[in-house]
Amino acid sequence: MQRKHLPNIATLTVSLCLALAAAIAPASAGYPEGKAAYDQGDFDTAWKELEPAAKAGNADAMFLIASLYHTGRGTPVSYKDAAEWYLKSANAGDVQGVFMMGVVYEGGIGQPRSLPEAVKWYRKAADRGFYAGILKLANMYAKGQGVTKDLAQSYLWFAIAELRTPKDSSDRFELPIVKDKLASQLTKEQVADAERKAKAWKPVAK
Repeated sequence: MQRKHLPNIATLTVSLCLALAAAIAPASAGYPEGKAAYDQGDFDTAWKELEPAAKAGNADAMFLIASLYHTGRGTPVSYKDAAEWYLKSANAGDVQGVFMMGVVYEGGIGQPRSLPEAVKWYRKAADRGFYAGILKLANMYAKGQGVTKDLAQSYLWFAIAELRTPKDSSDRFELPIVKDKLASQLTKEQVADAERKAKAWKPVAK
């Protein structure tokens, strides 16, 4: 499979991850102000407002604190602290944190690099319907990274992604190309089975 045909998900940034998911956890005191400051680029204020909310258990605040540590905005860069806060947000139910734990282990960000561990977290995010997680899992199966190479499984996850592609995403044009490339290496029966499963697939609850 030629790499150029795959969506450029490996370079997915924290800001893109934020854009893909809306805030879903109840707001703790300080979170709305912190999120507003974060969105406005006032990271010093964001830090002051978000840290108490994160420590109080707000999963979205935990994720934003992790991203501040990750990118060094409002605080010095600390990959170790970023990884710890991504894990806290994931354990608190934030699917963005779940996905970013995959990024943590794939890139060795504050934790030893482990592709099998990355696949585990990407699968959790994908199972919950998180689009970036679905694409990452499809890519990992296509390349045999952290999991046994399985083109039929890769096709299935790309087919699921195609059905959930955001309307404004260029992936709407790239995914059919990727699927055609994979289909040429599969039997018609395998392709038909994957398409059927993709249409029947539903995300699981967190």
